[in-house]
Amino acid sequence: MKSQPKLVMKLPAICTLALLAAASASQAGSFGGPPPFTDLSPLQSGIDGSYQATARGTNLTGIIRFAYQNGVQSPVSSGNQYAFFVAGNVVTGGVAASITGKKLAGVLGGQDFSVPTNNGGNAQLPLVFIVQGNRANGQFTGNMDLEDKLSAFNGKGNISPAPAETNTVVLVNTNSGSVFVDSGGGGTVIIDPFIIPGSSIVPTDFTFEGVRTSVFAQGTGTGAATTN
Repeated sequence: MKSQPKLVMKLPAICTLALLAAASASQAGSFGGPPPFTDLSPLQSGIDGSYQATARGTNLTGIIRFAYQNGVQSPVSSGNQYAFFVAGNVVTGGVAASITGKKLAGVLGGQDFSVPTNNGGNAQLPLVFIVQGNRANGQFTGNMDLEDKLSAFNGKGNISPAPAETNTVVLVNTNSGSVFVDSGGGGTVIIDPFIIPGSSIVPTDFTFEGVRTSVFAQGTGTGAATTN
């Protein structure tokens, strides 16, 4: 019986501590759990880095790569390319990609080519070079998980055959700084059109899934290929 008064005296103190703990937990929960600036916000390293995705569709397997540097797409062409195997045909080209918040959009371009020139930058005839005709164009859209450590992204797209196109090589000789045409057959202006065949692939839809493979844009960083 002597211990009962002591127990009664301790109960208010225990209740007070319990109330304080509950209030503290309630206040901490008001911040949404994770520390500020990490929940629903971009990674600390930003969106810079190299990205790679695998594309799949009916009779289609492919790879899409693009890179970001200083908040914009990297100009390094080797980091912005795609290669698709579509029903027995291989098509490749450049990738133009845009990351806007959690949204991703991109364009798959046809193969780039240039007319060969000499060391002075001038074209000389006759020219002999090969431009592959099995080209394609496409587009893709998707979403990016900015809370994921690997910046995982996914979406869907379409690739279609590029039509045949006619290109022209023009070689102009100059005389005393002015351009002139010798109508008498002197050959000072030479125009030589050539046709690049279209692709034989059929329009194909695809889905893709990918991650950021490095925090450095392809060809611009010296560190290891790690994620952050």
